[in-house]
Amino acid sequence: MEIILVHWLIKPDKREEFEKHWRENMKVGKPDGFYREILTRPISKPDPKFNTFSVTDQHYETYINIGIWESVEHFDAAIQKYMPKATEEEKDGRKKQVVELEEFEFKMRERIVLKKLDDRGGELPLPTLEN
Repeated sequence: MEIILVHWLIKPDKREEFEKHWRENMKVGKPDGFYREILTRPISKPDPKFNTFSVTDQHYETYINIGIWESVEHFDAAIQKYMPKATEEEKDGRKKQVVELEEFEFKMRERIVLKKLDDRGGELPLPTLEN
C-alpha cells in the first residue's frame, strides 16, 4: 500500500471553484488498486502546538489530497488524465518548461509518494462521496 499526498495551491478567490472541480470533475471511479481518497484543508487553531507544519501562505489556499492506493502504478493509471500537460524546450543550453495549470491553481500542485511503514487505530468512517 502506498499513500500519495497532493499539495494543491489554490488562488484565494477560487476555493469554491476548486472544491467543485475536485468533487465533480476528478472522479476516479472504482479503478484497480484504489482504496481511499480524502481532500483536506488546514484550519487555524489558536494554540500553536496544532500548527507547526508550514504548508500555508497568505498568497494561496492550501489543500492536501491524501490518496491510498495499492501501488504508484495503480495511481498513475487512474489519475494520469488529470495530470497537467508539460512541454520542454531547450535554447542556448537552457531548458524552458511550460506546465498547463487549471484556472484556480496559484502554482503547480506538488506530489509525494509515501510508503506505509506501520499503522494503528480503527476503521475509517465511510466516505461521503460516491466513487
